[in-house]
Amino acid sequence: MKVHFFKFPLLFTMLFFASLAKAQSNATFDAGQVFSTFKFTDAQGVEEKKFSNNISGCFSLGYQYEHYNGLFIRANLGMRKAGASIIFDETNVNWNIQYADASLGVGYMLNKWRLKPYFSVSPYFGYMLKANQTIGPDTYDIMQNKSIKTTDYGLFFSPGLKMALSNIISFYAEYKYILGLQNLEKSDQKSYNRGFSINLGISVAIIKYNYVTSK
Repeated sequence: MKVHFFKFPLLFTMLFFASLAKAQSNATFDAGQVFSTFKFTDAQGVEEKKFSNNISGCFSLGYQYEHYNGLFIRANLGMRKAGASIIFDETNVNWNIQYADASLGVGYMLNKWRLKPYFSVSPYFGYMLKANQTIGPDTYDIMQNKSIKTTDYGLFFSPGLKMALSNIISFYAEYKYILGLQNLEKSDQKSYNRGFSINLGISVAIIKYNYVTSK
């Protein structure tokens, strides 16, 4: 029985190192434009559909572990703007919000050509750094007066294209859909972050695993 017992750690170790074969770790950086809005429902359950997008910036630093079979894991830390605009009683009302985000997700890359399409899904958590509401000529700090929740969470859906320039450096272009799942309101109303961003980035290989020896 002891012999069989010690086989399990050995088998696990062999499978672990086999999974690292032909895999690669990358450091990433991207930046782009965010087009953000709200999904808003008032206290009577009526959804407001007249919000306009706010256009602002975003960026993120990341780590990506790519397996030879196309599966990858990604982790990112970044900053993004959120908010929306609406004209109410002939007065322009605007929300400008800034978040620090952390996300961890999985994806799949078609790793057959120099141009590599991919798709990933990443749950995210965001912490509000600042938030202002402008009504006509007046601006209010809605983070300081605590009229809005300071956290946000949801999902990023990210199709993209990665182009390998060499074994070390790649560029990528990515569309990221933002699906907020946290109700930002503290009243009977409901408000969720929505939007998308278009990002350009660079990926640099930092570790290449190749424990399989050729015969």
